[in-house]
Amino acid sequence: MKRCLPLLFVLVASVASVVSIAYGSPPPDQQPVRGTVPGVQPGVSGIEPGISDRLRNELATRPPDEMLKVWVYLVDKGLDPGTGYDAALAAAEDRLSPRTRRRLSTRSGRLAGWEDIPVHGPYLERIEALGGSILQVSRWLNAASVSIPAGNIDGLAGQPFVLRIDAVAGLRHPRPVPARPSGQLELDTRHRAIRSTRLDYGSSFVQVNQMHVPELHDLGLTGDGVLVALFDTGFSTDHAAFDSLRTRVEARRNFLRDETGFTDLEDIGHGTAVLGTIGGYAPGELIGPAFGARYLLASTEVVAFEREVEEDFWVAAVEWADSLGADIISSSLGYLDWYTYADMDGETAVITRAAKTAARRGIVVVNSMGNEGDTPYGKMVAPADAEEVVSVGGVDAAGSRAAFSSVGPTFDGRIKPDVMAMGEGVYTVHPYDIGGYVRVDGTSFSAPLVAGVAALLLEAYPHWTPGKVQSVLRRTAGQATAPDTLNGYGIVHALNALMTESRGVVRSFTAEGGPGGVYLAWTAGLEINLLSYRIERRDRPDGSFEVLASVPVTRSGEDPLGPNAYDYTDTAAQPGTSYEYRLQPEGRAGLALTAEPVVIRIDYESGPSGALAAILYPNAPNPFASSTRIRFELSEPVHVTLTIYNLLGRKIRVLVDETQGPGRFARTWNGMDGDGRAVPSGVYLYRMTAGGIERRGKMLLQR
Repeated sequence: MKRCLPLLFVLVASVASVVSIAYGSPPPDQQPVRGTVPGVQPGVSGIEPGISDRLRNELATRPPDEMLKVWVYLVDKGLDPGTGYDAALAAAEDRLSPRTRRRLSTRSGRLAGWEDIPVHGPYLERIEALGGSILQVSRWLNAASVSIPAGNIDGLAGQPFVLRIDAVAGLRHPRPVPARPSGQLELDTRHRAIRSTRLDYGSSFVQVNQMHVPELHDLGLTGDGVLVALFDTGFSTDHAAFDSLRTRVEARRNFLRDETGFTDLEDIGHGTAVLGTIGGYAPGELIGPAFGARYLLASTEVVAFEREVEEDFWVAAVEWADSLGADIISSSLGYLDWYTYADMDGETAVITRAAKTAARRGIVVVNSMGNEGDTPYGKMVAPADAEEVVSVGGVDAAGSRAAFSSVGPTFDGRIKPDVMAMGEGVYTVHPYDIGGYVRVDGTSFSAPLVAGVAALLLEAYPHWTPGKVQSVLRRTAGQATAPDTLNGYGIVHALNALMTESRGVVRSFTAEGGPGGVYLAWTAGLEINLLSYRIERRDRPDGSFEVLASVPVTRSGEDPLGPNAYDYTDTAAQPGTSYEYRLQPEGRAGLALTAEPVVIRIDYESGPSGALAAILYPNAPNPFASSTRIRFELSEPVHVTLTIYNLLGRKIRVLVDETQGPGRFARTWNGMDGDGRAVPSGVYLYRMTAGGIERRGKMLLQR
């Protein structure tokens, strides 16, 4: 929970509350069992049938006509015995979005499960016929939150399709932690002098450098291709730091408006500051760890008041984010109040159960530990107690635990938090000033920092499961060898986490025949712990590949972040022969390698003997951001020119104007004209002339 107080900008980390109901969804391979009620699924456990003691005690003090908000858990999903489950599962699988399907198949080893089957509609109709008003429906929990007169609850509980009914208690008000306006920061000047090799982080450098994020940015990782869902209050993307992010917000949903009928509940303060922490991009001021990721924005938290319906929104948002294919959920919300420490066992809270289900479905769930560290309670809030959740505590700029950061262990003795990140004096956008910045306190801002690291790791290793992400973060963090219940496994070390495997991405692979043999050229994107590229060849489809060479990995320095360019000439190739060449990245010994081999086929003809051969090869990389290499081959000495033109035919720059050959040559164009001025992005032409032979090419500069 967070609140924004009048005349004082206040941002608070995770402190809220939700009801505790134990409910399990069965594994996907389980079939319906036959019993007194058709379609009951095995493994539905943890809920005692009937009316909970808490609700029974509440009913004793309420008049029959008073409306109560309750959770109604259903005994089954209304499936026919036998083949009913199989048919429902197949239908649910057909409804999966392509992105959700891809994530499930990659990270969970399955597609649809029991939780994808919709709640049985006739049951909901019966609830309404008995006086209930449906507020929210959860497939995963097979339950509905319902507003119903107190006097109707006994009758509803007696229905054969109702498993259990429980009350929802009121929510507590949080303990605010004030932010410091950016104009009063003594840290700004001290930290501005520190820079990454390529990005100017401004005052946000400390929080990302503490986790070694700039090193990943320097490799080109930004979170590209990763979909992050944020659950918070409202969000505004008007700030200047979101200029490049707005087009990457794939969807947003205000659950408050959807479920309450109110239109003025969405306070943007806390959520906007969280979004700035993970995804802001304003060089010289603020750069979040995942500034290149895509986002889902879910408003799940009411600031204007505390009402029971709030507990529904988090669960509803999880199912919504899952349906859109989210890779990561970052939640700076926590639920506590009527829970006791005994409930922090990783199994009891409904939000904890929902978070566990999300993790089983391949979503990395990152959650704040809470700000209870300096209160008598001191411990975490749900769902930070879940084993599968990456629970994040807060430290200051020096790496010392913030006094307010909640501690572990869980009630069943597990170490929490998992990891730590900066939560005191975090630099982020000012939600109410589109050009301003503030420092904020709370584990609410530690969580998005770690979620940003998770996005960078998933960009590099898309196959990593939530369990793998959590395990790697733990074992590479600052005190992995001596974890404790104050700091968990320590401060996140993103670079060490990245270096636990090898990764290679080949962006292009071409083969061209020439007088000197078959010329192979390729460009590489991400190169993590790579040693070389193995080149193999075969001359018939049913034959085996033979190793020709191993080309060492090098970084040219012409474009440290752009694709690296490589080439190799197969001088032993015989004209008139068809070849297949296979390119295989090779990683460091002992490390898992994520890299797919690339195969290309060529019918090799060297050209007529005795004639001048002048070959112009495609530039690489193409497109390019700052520089590209243009290669050509000559069979004998000849005067050669290589000239760059724009689309209007205007000469931009002459790269070669001299006698060269025989042999293969390369020239680099850095996007500058003949006077040393940078040319704008666009399509450019290059032309080579040699001994009356003319060759042309086309390239795209994207700055």
